[in-house]
Amino acid sequence: MADITLSTAVRANLLSLSRTTDLIDRTQGRLSTGLKVASPIDNAVAFFQAKSLSDRAGDLADRKDGIDQGVSSLETALTATEAIEDLTKQIKGIIDTARSADATQRAELADQVEELADQIQNLVNDASYQGLNLLNSTASTLSVRFSDKADSKLDVSGVDFNLSTYFLATAGTAAGATEASLLLTALGFTTGGLSSFSLSLANELASFNSMADRALTSLDKTISNLRSKASAIASNVAILSVRLNFTSEYVDTLESGASKLTVADLNEEGANLLALQTRQQLGIQSLSFAGQSEQSILGLFR
Repeated sequence: MADITLSTAVRANLLSLSRTTDLIDRTQGRLSTGLKVASPIDNAVAFFQAKSLSDRAGDLADRKDGIDQGVSSLETALTATEAIEDLTKQIKGIIDTARSADATQRAELADQVEELADQIQNLVNDASYQGLNLLNSTASTLSVRFSDKADSKLDVSGVDFNLSTYFLATAGTAAGATEASLLLTALGFTTGGLSSFSLSLANELASFNSMADRALTSLDKTISNLRSKASAIASNVAILSVRLNFTSEYVDTLESGASKLTVADLNEEGANLLALQTRQQLGIQSLSFAGQSEQSILGLFR
């Protein structure tokens, strides 16, 4: 088949129309996807810069979830310490009440102390989050990583609030109540606990009051130690909350930076499309004029 020879004017108009069509396709693609850089072909430098920022944002978003879970784990332990303190204060109130109670009432109060001690141990056992309990062993550790850097993390060591180590003696050391029924003895009462005294006798009343004072001092030290440990937990919650907010804002900044490199300005692209469509129509008219010019020359030979 013989080649068709086009005039210079027609060829120029066809090339212009082809370029305009390509630009229209590109602009329509940007409007449909919202991206001005969708692949390395569009702009290799901008594409890989944006990908680097997006990858970094994705990695930190994963860390953010871990930080959030760390906050929940510490809040679980903190809530448990508040409940444990309330139960310990009830034990204090019972011992103070026993000073003016008769023998039968003191026997019932002793049972209440034992029940409260059991509930404190139950609270410690139940204060776990996703399998981690920060209140039943010093070997428990919560480790929260903030980024891919090895030293960018927070390690929180657990405490031992089991019955035998939670309650402290007046010297500040563990009272050693291995079970709830032995708590009053561990706090300084003689065998028989609250009900073995005849408070109508002055010497036994004085002895009971001395033991009660010693037990209350021990419980005050216990509560003070509990608050100290709870304060440390609360401080770590605050640290994680700050890191969580920072990470959230940092992820937003990275994603925004990536968008600046790849996201199309839809207003601009809409205006471009309108201008290109107008140019395309003008190109078609120009091509038509060029064709008519050649037809006019052909008419001279008729």
